[in-house]
Amino acid sequence: MDLEEQLDKLTPEQRNALGQMLILRHEVRVNSVNIEGLRSINSDIIIPFLKPLLKSQSLEELIKASANAKGQLSSIDAFSYISINIAKHAKDADLNQVNVTVSVKENRKVGFGVFINSDVNSADGSCNGYTTLRNLFGRLESLTFRYSKGSSKLTGCDLTFNKPLFPQTNSHVQASLSSSENFSRTAGFHSNDMVGEVQYQVGGFGGLNKFKVAALWQQIYGAGNAVPVKLREEYGHHTKFSAHHTYTRDTRDDILTPTRGSRFSLSTELAGFLGDSNHLKVDADVSKTTRLPFGLSSTVTARAGFIRPLVEGSRVSITDRFYCGGPGSIRGFFSDGIGPKADTKPLGGLFHWGLGLSLHRQLPFKPYIWGLGKFMRLHSFVNTGALESEPASLFRNPRLSVGSGLIIKVADRFKMEINYAVPLRHQPTDVVNQGLQFGIGLNFL
Repeated sequence: MDLEEQLDKLTPEQRNALGQMLILRHEVRVNSVNIEGLRSINSDIIIPFLKPLLKSQSLEELIKASANAKGQLSSIDAFSYISINIAKHAKDADLNQVNVTVSVKENRKVGFGVFINSDVNSADGSCNGYTTLRNLFGRLESLTFRYSKGSSKLTGCDLTFNKPLFPQTNSHVQASLSSSENFSRTAGFHSNDMVGEVQYQVGGFGGLNKFKVAALWQQIYGAGNAVPVKLREEYGHHTKFSAHHTYTRDTRDDILTPTRGSRFSLSTELAGFLGDSNHLKVDADVSKTTRLPFGLSSTVTARAGFIRPLVEGSRVSITDRFYCGGPGSIRGFFSDGIGPKADTKPLGGLFHWGLGLSLHRQLPFKPYIWGLGKFMRLHSFVNTGALESEPASLFRNPRLSVGSGLIIKVADRFKMEINYAVPLRHQPTDVVNQGLQFGIGLNFL
């Protein structure tokens, strides 16, 4: 059977599929890549994103490289419009020769806005207003002033200068100054913080690395005479000079309501160069989400951390310690309701661990009512963990809670949980919260 007879036997759908395959495999050679629409941004900033287009040897490779370049250019937050067009080099030129035109529209020099933010793993939120000056010197530099007002951070403002170094590797340097007035609702103390820091961010080892040095001046104070003596001992002025490293790797298909993938985070802080804080603090968080039959997904989360004083007899500040309990931690307890106390006021701990298992799925009906079901998931969970000041008792009395509830994704920025939780195992000093519990944040146990 010759080729013509084989083609005659193909259905129209098969012929279309064959034609598309042949077009995609068509050999091409990119003669030039032209950039249109740049006003104040130097062209050498975006050239590294476009170099892979010149190496394409087929139309399929060129289309994939163009999509990848467009995604990378979108990630640097420099353009409000990006379009990549492929055209024949000239009317009388070889069909294999093409030109690529990249059309962009730069973001406005001055940007401003208002957004609602949530403190990770807590029920606290804040309203933020910001103003940004973009592309100060033609190489994507920016200066941002932000003012925030919230429940735990009563007021705060910060000024941040950001300088990309190698945008294609997500590498940049930040320098910032900030001032904030904070309030611990559970412990009942206030703190005024002034912080100066320099941070370098770079991709590597399959994730994102952040290196930071920071200087903190802090004043802790309270109101009234009902504050326990152990908390009053923390009052006064504190200074801390520290170096930080945070590594994060996230492969989840959705950072708020994933159905598969994993996330790993490791944070290390070394304090003690100057000031009255001397400690090593390490905190790790890992989660794994797996798809199951019948539209179900399971998420396993593990957390652990410790603080070790570097000078014998030195004290770890109450604002540096770990806290446990609440909707973002071990559910079924009030915020900071687990661990050492002073007259029902949490003192925090130096060692903690937690495990969580969650089984979740979308609402079990279609079509979704008013479209709301697309942003909601049902889940059931089991949480366990502990917070202590001594490692010997860390696994002696673990807390345990179970429950079910509703997960709501809000504007792709954070998620809310409305749960009914039942603590099955707790200690006399813990503050339990059996029943309905509301939480807001990014990463839950």
